[in-house]
Amino acid sequence: MSTRPVDQPPTQSGRDATPWLGRAWASVALTPVFFGIGFAVGEGLYSLFGYAPETGDAPGWVVVVVSAVTVLVVLVPCVAAVYFGRRAMTAGNRRGLWPVVIGAVAGFGLIALTVISEVGDALRR
Repeated sequence: MSTRPVDQPPTQSGRDATPWLGRAWASVALTPVFFGIGFAVGEGLYSLFGYAPETGDAPGWVVVVVSAVTVLVVLVPCVAAVYFGRRAMTAGNRRGLWPVVIGAVAGFGLIALTVISEVGDALRR
């Protein structure tokens, strides 16, 4: 006779996981909305500093500030999708993995594209 506890198979869906999974998918659905909001915030910040983003004459610190604020705004639903998806998985619902993957890929992709774009613009000047 063994004293090792019997492994329990993972549950398909936990009762406490349902709100977390819904919030995770809502965060994924809001990612394009926050992309639009981030775009508007970035354009507004350029205007607030007195520069037009299409001319490329803004100093480096303005570009860094505007890019950082824009990325932070767009990352809000990505981070929320990862957080709520992990909570759903911890509560026993393995379907929370999909919002985690989608939120992480969208967030890392946004950061990579922003860095590549801004570094390319800086090298071109």
